[in-house]
Amino acid sequence: MVVGTRYRYGGSPKSALAHYREAARTDGWRPGTTAEGETVSGCFTRSMGGTTAYLEVEGPEGGLLHVEIVADRAGSQWC
Repeated sequence: MVVGTRYRYGGSPKSALAHYREAARTDGWRPGTTAEGETVSGCFTRSMGGTTAYLEVEGPEGGLLHVEIVADRAGSQWC
């Protein structure tokens, strides 16, 4: 399942990530990590419906911020 949106955002990538980092943490999301345990910028994970969901924040690029949640029962790493 994929749910996402893009919206106009006049701030910097740093301020967008700071906002979503705090909002994600408050809602129970954890920072995404690589197989080596390194944090992935703009990626957050959470258990949902028996699988791992991934919240990804990209941009803003061209004034648009892209926010997407992907949940895949196949166990793939998304971000």
